[in-house]
Amino acid sequence: MIKTKEFKVKIPKEFTSEYIENELKNSGLDVLRWAITDFDSEYYTLNLAIVED
Repeated sequence: MIKTKEFKVKIPKEFTSEYIENELKNSGLDVLRWAITDFDSEYYTLNLAIVED
């Protein structure tokens, strides 16, 4: 089943999409797609489409 989820990632000193991909990989989620939808002074808020059993 495909579900959506919000996920927070700490903002790095140097932003790269590889940084986000590595954070998602380390989370253990099966991510189909992601998008940054919000941010504050410390975190990006991502909207994820994930596969769940």
